[in-house]
Amino acid sequence: MQARPVPLFVGIGTALIGTAFSWVPSLWWDEAATISAANRPVGELADVLVEWDAVHGLYYLVMHGWFQLVGISEFTARLPGALLLGAGAAAVAAVAQLLAGARTAVAAGVVFAVLPRVTWAAAEARSYPFVIAGVAVLSWLLVVALRAPSTPKRILWWMLYALVAALSTVMFLYSVTVLVAHAVTVWFAPARDGRRWRDRSRFLVAASVATVTSASFAALAIAQSRQVSWIPPIDRTVVKVVLVEQWFPQAPWLAVMCGVLVVAGVATRRALSSGERTLLWLAVPGFAVPMVLLLAYSLLVRNVYLDRYLSFTAPAVALLVGWAVARIARRRWAVVAVLAVTAVAAAPAYAQQRQPFGKAGGMDHSAVADRLIEVSQPGDCVAFEPTISWQPTSPRSIADARPDAFVGLVDIGLDRTAVDRDQLWSTDVPPAVLAQRAPGCARLWVIADGDRVRGWTLRHPNNVLWQFAPYRFTDTETFRALAAAGFEITGREHTHHMQIVRLEPVDQTQ
Repeated sequence: MQARPVPLFVGIGTALIGTAFSWVPSLWWDEAATISAANRPVGELADVLVEWDAVHGLYYLVMHGWFQLVGISEFTARLPGALLLGAGAAAVAAVAQLLAGARTAVAAGVVFAVLPRVTWAAAEARSYPFVIAGVAVLSWLLVVALRAPSTPKRILWWMLYALVAALSTVMFLYSVTVLVAHAVTVWFAPARDGRRWRDRSRFLVAASVATVTSASFAALAIAQSRQVSWIPPIDRTVVKVVLVEQWFPQAPWLAVMCGVLVVAGVATRRALSSGERTLLWLAVPGFAVPMVLLLAYSLLVRNVYLDRYLSFTAPAVALLVGWAVARIARRRWAVVAVLAVTAVAAAPAYAQQRQPFGKAGGMDHSAVADRLIEVSQPGDCVAFEPTISWQPTSPRSIADARPDAFVGLVDIGLDRTAVDRDQLWSTDVPPAVLAQRAPGCARLWVIADGDRVRGWTLRHPNNVLWQFAPYRFTDTETFRALAAAGFEITGREHTHHMQIVRLEPVDQTQ
C-alpha cells in the first residue's frame, strides 16, 4: 500500500465500522431531545435555543436540515455522525502520516476506528461525533499550517484553522479547551529556525479570531448552565471514569492494553525524530489539557464533567497509542498482530453498543414505538403515564423520538406541546383530565413504566444514579381515574423497562 491513500482507506473503514448496526440500538432520552429540537420549524427551534438549549444549537440546525431531506429513524439520526467520524479518522491518519510515516498512520487510524468512545459516538444522535471529527480536522490544520512552505499558504491554513476552531466551539463548547492544548503544542513542539515566533503569533491571532467569533454563543450557553446542574459532585469514582470510561467504555482490558503499549513505546530506546516529537506535543496535551481544565473547574467551582463530554479528545488518544504501536512493532506483521489484538479487545464493547437495548440504562424507546405500530390501529387513543422514576420526563419522550409511531393515533393525554412551551419536551394532562377525555375512545393505549416488585439502582459513570422504583400500573392514579371512567385493562405488553397497556370501555368488552 502506498503512503498517500492511507487516510482515505482509514476514513472509509471507520465510517463503515461506525455505520454498521448503528440502527439496532433503541433511541434513548438524549437522542429524543435531538429529534424533538430538530423536528420543528427553524423559528420555533430558535426560540428553544434562546430559552433553553443554545449549547447544541448548531447541531440541531444541521440535523433539522438533514431530517427534512431523509426523514427520522434510528439509522438516519445516527448516519451523519458515523460519516463524519470517517472524516475524523482520515484526519488522524493524515496527521500521523505527516509527522511519523505510513506505519504510524495505519496504527493511529485503526486505533481510532475501534476505540470504544468513537464507536459509541458513531451510534449516538448527538453532537459528540461532530465535535470529535471537528477537533481531528483542527489538529490536522494545525500541523499543516506549521509545516506549510510559503507565507501565503501558511496564512490560508491559519484562516481555515480559525474557521474550524470557531465551528467546533459552537458545535460543543468544551472543545474550546483544545485551543489551550494547541497553544502548548505550538510553544513547545520542534520548529524550523526563524519560524517559531511567527508560528506562535499566527496561532494566537487565529485562536483569538475563533474565540471572539464564538464569544456571543459561549456567553449564551454559559447563561444556560442550568442544563448541567443535575450532574452530581465529583467523588472517588472519577479515577475509574478517567482511566477507563472516558475513552474505553465497557472495555477495561483495552484500557490496560493501551496503557501498556504507551509505556512500552516511551521506554523504547530509540531516538525520536522531529516529527515524532511534534506528534507527542500534539497528542499528550490534546487529551490532558482539556481533561485537567474541566476537572479543575469541576473541583473548584461546580461539576460540569461527564466522561462523554471529553469525547473530542479521542483523536489525541488514538495518535498517542498509534505512535506507541508503530514504535514497538517495527515489522509489518507485528503491527498487524498488535492492531488485531486491539480490535479483539475492543470487540465486546462494540457488540454491546450495538445491542437493541445497548443505550444508557437499556432504554427502550424504539421497542415501544415499534410495538405500538404493530398493535395499534388508526383512530386509537394514546396517552402516557405522567412520570416515571428513572427518567426526567414522562414516557412521552418516545413520541418525540419516534413521531412516526403515533401518526393516526389520537393523543388524549397531551397538555402543552414542546413548541408552545419553547422547551424540548411536551407535558401531560393530570389523570383526572385524561379520564374526562377518554370517553369516546374505543381503544386506549397507555405507555407507562414497567411493573416491578422491587426497586433497584443503576449506577452510571460519574456517580450518576437512576432509581428504578417499585411500580405497578394498577396502583397508579392514572389507572384509577380511567377505571372510574369505565375502562378496564384488556392487554399489556412489556418491552424492556416500559410497558404498553391496552384499555377498553367495560361495556365494549362484555
